[in-house]
Formats: sequence, structure tokens, C-alpha cells
Amino acid sequence: MRCQFCDNGFNEDDIHEHHKHPRFMNNKKGNGQKVYLCKKCHDILHLTIPVILWKFILKDKKEEVIKAVINYTESKIK
Repeated sequence: MRCQFCDNGFNEDDIHEHHKHPRFMNNKKGNGQKVYLCKKCHDILHLTIPVILWKFILKDKKEEVIKAVINYTESKIK
């Protein structure tokens, strides 16, 4: 299989499904178009998405979002 981002060939076990319409954005079942990416490209894409979304958070809400992210992260790390 080929990564649809970098176009390098990989074993089928090394390819990840990525939903173009993220599941956390009212796409609870993950329905929608999928692309197939290698782990590296999939990780890069997931690191980029929050940056894109950050641009659309209102200035007066950014501090609240930061706190929510920190609280969530701390609640998951034990």
C-alpha cells in the first residue's frame, strides 16, 4: 500500500486510516471519506489539525480552552 500523503510504499500493517471528517467533530461513528497514511504522516496530520482549529477559537475563549486541555491531559496521566 502507498501512503496517500508522502506516496511511499508500506506494508498493509503500517498504514493507518484517517477520517477526513474527524470523529470528534459530530462524526461519532467515523463515517465519511477515509485516507490511508503511514504512521509518520498520520502523526503530522494530527499535530496540524489543532493548529488549524486554534485559529477559529475566539480570543476570549482561548484561556478557557488551554485550561481544559491541561485538565484533560492531567486527568489521563497517572
